[in-house]
Amino acid sequence: MTLFRPTGLATASVKARHSAFAGAFAALAFSATVTTACVAMAVSASRVPVSPKQAELYDVGIAFSNLTVYMAIFVIGQVMSLAVAQRGREIALLRAIGAEPKQIRRMVATEALWASALALPVGYGLGALLAHVWFDGMAAQGMVPDGMTMDVGLIPLFTTAGVLVVCSQLGGKIAAWRASRTRPSAALARSAVPGSDRAGRIRAVTSLLVLGAAAVLSVVAGASSAKDAASEIPIVLLAYLIAIGLAGPWIGRVATAVVAPLLRRCGGVAGELAVLGARARSRRLAAAIAPIAMMTAFAVAQFVMLAGAEEMDWMAVFGTLLYAGFTGVVAANALVMLILERVREFALLRMVGAEKRQVTAVVVAESGITALAGLGAGALAGLAVLVPLGQKVGTPVSGVPVWGWGAMLVSGAGIVLAAYCAPLARLLCVRPIDGVTRYSA
Repeated sequence: MTLFRPTGLATASVKARHSAFAGAFAALAFSATVTTACVAMAVSASRVPVSPKQAELYDVGIAFSNLTVYMAIFVIGQVMSLAVAQRGREIALLRAIGAEPKQIRRMVATEALWASALALPVGYGLGALLAHVWFDGMAAQGMVPDGMTMDVGLIPLFTTAGVLVVCSQLGGKIAAWRASRTRPSAALARSAVPGSDRAGRIRAVTSLLVLGAAAVLSVVAGASSAKDAASEIPIVLLAYLIAIGLAGPWIGRVATAVVAPLLRRCGGVAGELAVLGARARSRRLAAAIAPIAMMTAFAVAQFVMLAGAEEMDWMAVFGTLLYAGFTGVVAANALVMLILERVREFALLRMVGAEKRQVTAVVVAESGITALAGLGAGALAGLAVLVPLGQKVGTPVSGVPVWGWGAMLVSGAGIVLAAYCAPLARLLCVRPIDGVTRYSA
């Protein structure tokens, strides 16, 4: 039937959910930006005669490229899952009128392909700019070998295109699998309260298994030589972050339980609403908790490495800013998506007498819960890796100054608060009656 052609379903879904499509596009564009810059650095370094500087730049470019691909798969999967979850009611209705699971999966795959195709030129252009800024900074530090020029040509373009297609399709398949297999009646019942669906047992068991595997990797790395341990730290850290991504809903619930007494006592009705809202949306908050945790864990690792170094490494500083900025922007993107879907909820609050400042108080309180979950999980992951391994590689955790911890936590909390509040002004401009009637579906 024409109605159930995947391209037709994808077109209708994009028109109905601009924010969800824009969120996936933004995550893919940021991934393309970083991938293009890293691959361009490696390719440019490979075209000059072998020397210590050339080998260092080539190794850095390859290492950063590999890490970017891992991070891209991780964060894009989270954002795609959130985008699909926000369309739970539409998918349930399509299933109720005859759409098959494979058609739903093809619809999501088509959307992901469109998003990656549109994100490629944007990310490639920004990546070329980032690559030149990176190159100029290293040249100013005397780190560029003689005769090397920055060449952002076809190899970075094709590599980035391949990364986007693979990441978007993999993320789309993971995101659509649960939605396509759920019975229509159950999906409709869950979507009556947006965000009320809970994570399943398979996810819980998998998160525990991955956490156990990360712990085993820590032990193995601790038993190896200092050189091998240093190279294994990113792998161990990534394993912990995957476990955090899978356990995101439960991490959100734990953070909510921790601050619930304080919010109820000091925040009154706004605090109570924030607790209830965070608890109900624990599964969707996982899409934001995971990137925040990744940003924090990576920052912790880099702070420890920099504190243990004899002199400041410009390359390490740039890498810290690059990946912290990448994951921070993706986390902010996911949080904006979460807020934009709540037009009707905020309109209902205002219709029953809540003032704009009270709605703002609810959002600020929820941002505190999310920040605690993401920053806390990320800091614990970083410490779980660096407490046993940092001393072995000569960079103990105790070497990080207090101001470093403070700056990291304050900046992370600031990103979360800004992402929560950025779309709020737009939502509060919608008249309550319009918000209830226009977004009732």
